[in-house]
Amino acid sequence: MRILGQDLALDLGSASTQIYVRKRGIVINEPSLVVRSGATGKLVGFGAEKPVQTGEDEPEAIRPVSGGVPVDKELTRRMLRHFLRKVHGHPWSRPRMVFALPSDATGMVRDLLQDLAYQAEARRVYLVQHGLAAALGAGVPVRDAAASMVIDVGCETTRIAVLSFGAVVCAATVQAGGADVNRALAAQIRRDHGLDIDEHAAELAKRSIGTAWKPVRRKASVRGHDPGGRGAAIVSISAEQVYEATKQPVRAIVRTAVRCVESCSGDLAADVADRGVVLTGGGALMRGLARRLRAELGVPVQRAERPIEAVALGLGRCVDDLGLIGKDLAPTRR
Repeated sequence: MRILGQDLALDLGSASTQIYVRKRGIVINEPSLVVRSGATGKLVGFGAEKPVQTGEDEPEAIRPVSGGVPVDKELTRRMLRHFLRKVHGHPWSRPRMVFALPSDATGMVRDLLQDLAYQAEARRVYLVQHGLAAALGAGVPVRDAAASMVIDVGCETTRIAVLSFGAVVCAATVQAGGADVNRALAAQIRRDHGLDIDEHAAELAKRSIGTAWKPVRRKASVRGHDPGGRGAAIVSISAEQVYEATKQPVRAIVRTAVRCVESCSGDLAADVADRGVVLTGGGALMRGLARRLRAELGVPVQRAERPIEAVALGLGRCVDDLGLIGKDLAPTRR
């Protein structure tokens, strides 16, 4: 059994990769990063590892996944093998794996995810609809006839799903997420103060004073550097600036959610209006987002108890009981 490996679920995200092991819970939650040496081109780190920097070598951090889909197959494979070795330790482990399948995934993407899993030494692969996994992890009663809606706000992509009778009956994807707010905020600071800030600084500011609802009078200090090479500087930004940066991504999410509901039957749309929406994903943590969506959509909106881990937890429920979803959880075969 040690060689076969324990069954596991893998949530492959743009920002982080989470691995759930059967009966143990989430054991890996690390950034989806591969670090390559600028001098030699060799891979020197994965995930949360901090590579040793020598001399003038400046390591390059690469995100091989975008919107839950590998954009660099080889780097994603190497990263997954690294994470799985940390879980199992045994180089010959052949676990059964459950992956989340994006609702808009093409046959090519489906084949790519399967191939990655088998190359990572899976002995059998299961693909579960992303919206269904998010709903299961958020505790949504997916088997009910009455429809429920889940909005998963990720780093670069927001996925919306309406579920009924244990299946996704309507799904939509919008290319908007937490990273868009960071980029908009960085563009504002560049325009207003002539400074460049990195993704980490923008994320800290967003978490500190960010709000998607009417901003309060709060400020935060952000460290940036002059693109002209005149050194670093610290500027003060307001909650109003962060609020402005959220407008376009939130509008895109609202428009897509409305279209998704409108494409449902009258009965399902009435169910969503009654039951409301559950928010998952890292973007759900932004203050005021649920309140703003509630005002825009006109339905109740609440955040899942563990929004960042919702998809991994939902996939984990499938791992703990592979018969949970019946025919919708049929294994893929090579």
